[in-house]
Amino acid sequence: MASTSVKNSSFKQANFIYLLAALLAFLILSPIAQIFFPERASIIVNFAFTFTIVIGVWSLIDDRRWFLFGLCLAAASFSLSLLNFFISSQVIYIASIFVLLFFLINSLVLAIKHIMFGPKIDVNKIVGSVTIYLLIGIIWALLYALVEEFFTGSFSGADLANDGNQFWDLIYFSFVTLATLGYGDILPVNTYARTLAYMEAIAGQFYIAILVASLVGAHLSERLSGKK
Repeated sequence: MASTSVKNSSFKQANFIYLLAALLAFLILSPIAQIFFPERASIIVNFAFTFTIVIGVWSLIDDRRWFLFGLCLAAASFSLSLLNFFISSQVIYIASIFVLLFFLINSLVLAIKHIMFGPKIDVNKIVGSVTIYLLIGIIWALLYALVEEFFTGSFSGADLANDGNQFWDLIYFSFVTLATLGYGDILPVNTYARTLAYMEAIAGQFYIAILVASLVGAHLSERLSGKK
């Protein structure tokens, strides 16, 4: 019993590390896989996201309701990935985006609640703050993808065909916007896309200025207090 308790405690302490690792693997390894299998770009995106959902559910396993809900979303994502493997359809593509959005937004809310209202600041919370930043970028990329699906031609400067390569162009655009780098190689050209873009830039600046700075400051303050 004691052994199980220690194991569970250790797992909960590292939950954001697992989720961060899954997100980084998704962002780094999936584009590399598409280089070798360009004809399966959309399928790679779908299965990679299913894997990310599974890891996300596993990392937040201490919340039973979320765990069961996440399992349902993972099953839905896997089913859509299989369907997309056999039937390439815009409807399936849009449905998969909504499933992923639903999961990522819920993960984002849970992570923010854990970091803002949880116990003392520790390394896990600092890792969680990085995870939240990545979640924001991916969520906005999915929102851009929906805008492009419903209003074709919302972005200029990239070939946004309905496949997995589209999503990686939008991932790139999303994180460039979130960091307010503004390279200008991909541009939003209608009201919907522009509104999302400036809202993301605002979110990125406020996130860095408020949440991360306060977390680091609180962590250092607790360490100094502990030494007294």
